[in-house]
Amino acid sequence: MDAPIGTVGTNISHVFDGMYYGFVLATLLAGVTLVQGWSYVNNFKDPWPLRIAVAILILGDLFATCLDVSAMHTFLVVNFGNLAQLSRMTDSLNCEVIVTVVIVFLVQLFLAGHIYLLDQNSRWICSVIIFFATGSFVAGVVSAAALFDQDKIAYLATEENKILFGIRASFSAVAGVITTTSLTRLLSSAKTKTKLQCSDTMMQKLMIFIVHRGLLVSVAQVLFFVIYLARPIKLYWVPLHFMSSKFYVITMMAILNERQHTHTQEEVAVSVSSIIFSHPVPLESRMVELSQRSEGEDAVELERKDRCAVDELDG
Repeated sequence: MDAPIGTVGTNISHVFDGMYYGFVLATLLAGVTLVQGWSYVNNFKDPWPLRIAVAILILGDLFATCLDVSAMHTFLVVNFGNLAQLSRMTDSLNCEVIVTVVIVFLVQLFLAGHIYLLDQNSRWICSVIIFFATGSFVAGVVSAAALFDQDKIAYLATEENKILFGIRASFSAVAGVITTTSLTRLLSSAKTKTKLQCSDTMMQKLMIFIVHRGLLVSVAQVLFFVIYLARPIKLYWVPLHFMSSKFYVITMMAILNERQHTHTQEEVAVSVSSIIFSHPVPLESRMVELSQRSEGEDAVELERKDRCAVDELDG
C-alpha cells in the first residue's frame, strides 16, 4: 500500500531550500575538484603515496557528491509529496556525513604535515592540529552512527546531537585557524628574513592560495557551527556541510598545483616546491641558499651580456 500523500500545494521550501541550493553549489565545486585533479595528474609525478592520497580524496569527494544526489532523489522524487517520509534521514545522507568527516580529517593531516616540512620546530603546533582534527573526526563518526539509529530529522535538534555536531565543527574550526596562522607566520618570516627578491610574486601567490583557502575552511566551519546551533531543524546549515569536503579538497589541490603555476612565473619556484614537498629542511636556511644562488646566476648573466655588448662594438 502506498504511503499517504501530502496535501496538494503544500509548500516545503522552508525546509528544503537550504539543502537544495547547498546541493547545487556543492555539485559545482565538485567540478572544480575534477579540474584541479586533472591539472595535478598532467603536471606532476609525485611519490606514489602522495598520488594515491590525492586519488582517494578526489574519488571520496565525488562519492560524497553521488550520495548527495541519492539523498536529493529520495527526498524530492521518490518521496515527492509524502510529508511523513520527508521527516526521515536517508542512509545515503548518513553515509555522506561519514565520508565528509573522513575527507576533512585526511586533509587536516596533510596540512599538519605540510607545516612540519616547512619548519621542523613546529612539532607542537602540528600535534595540536592533529589533536583537534582527531577530536572532530571522532565526534563526526559518532554523530553519523547515531543518525543511523535515530533516523528522524528531529534528532538533529536534540542536545546529544548538538553536542556532537558542536565538537565536530568547533574542533575542526580551531584546527583550521591554527593551520592558517602557522602558514602565514612561516611564509611571512621566510620572505622577510631572506633577500630573495626575485620570488616576491611567487611568495605572494603561494600565500594567497594557502592562507585564503585556509581562512575559507575555517570561516565555513565556524558558520556551520553557529547556524546549526541556531536552526538545527531548518537545515540552513546543510549547504556548508555539503560544501565542506569540497573546500578541503580544493585547499589541498590548490597547494599542490600552485607549484606548477609558480614554476611558469619564476624558475626559482621549482626549488621552493622541493623545500615544501620533498625535503624537511628549515625553510629560511633553504631560502637563503636560493638567494645566494640567484645572486650568483645574476652576476654570470650580467657578465655574459657585457661581453656580447663589447663584441658588438668591436664588430
